[in-house]
Amino acid sequence: MIECRQTRYQQGIFVSQAHILRFFRHITLASLLTFLAGCEILQSPSSPPLPTHPVNWVNHVRSLTLMDEWHIKGKIGIKQGDEGGSAYLDWIQSQDSFHITLSGPLGQGTTVISGNKSGAKLENSDGSFIAETPEQLLYEHSGWQIPLSSLLYWIKGLPEPRSVSTPRFNDIGLISTLDQAGWTLQFERYKNALGAPLPHKIKIISNNLKVTVLVKQWIPFNEEP
Repeated sequence: MIECRQTRYQQGIFVSQAHILRFFRHITLASLLTFLAGCEILQSPSSPPLPTHPVNWVNHVRSLTLMDEWHIKGKIGIKQGDEGGSAYLDWIQSQDSFHITLSGPLGQGTTVISGNKSGAKLENSDGSFIAETPEQLLYEHSGWQIPLSSLLYWIKGLPEPRSVSTPRFNDIGLISTLDQAGWTLQFERYKNALGAPLPHKIKIISNNLKVTVLVKQWIPFNEEP
């Protein structure tokens, strides 16, 4: 008969192993709970979901028309033929006054366009320039044609009210595509911001020119991001 005995050293090893296993089980459980809690935090929406029923278009237009002070941050990309570029976009709107900053390759460093209905000013590394419209300034000093005056409305998901438009609507009553003034717009995504569903990604197309605007943040006026 073979007698099986354990030395104190062997018993110590088994005891240590048991403690280690229990320790790792506790650590694994704690880590899993922490991970799941983190996932829950990460997955929690930062803004209310979009409406599931169609919005009242008349009320929606009235509400967004009254929203004449806002601040957005995002990116703008332009492609025309084989040429293209992109820039970071920072746009502050206060009633009729605007302050638009383009930073990056498209802005050739930093380009600031500001003004109101009376005129516009462009500032970049070459100096300061004035013109009647922001479109004129941007075209003269960058070669890009971007309908900034109309974008003031399009950025909120509204047609520009001074020209004929043909909107088409999605399932919740927001514009999905819009034909206006020789441009075709595709509103690919909306997000709930500033108390209303607002565009998150817009494609603006005319002939072989395509402008893409990605709004990353809608910021209440006079509030830091």
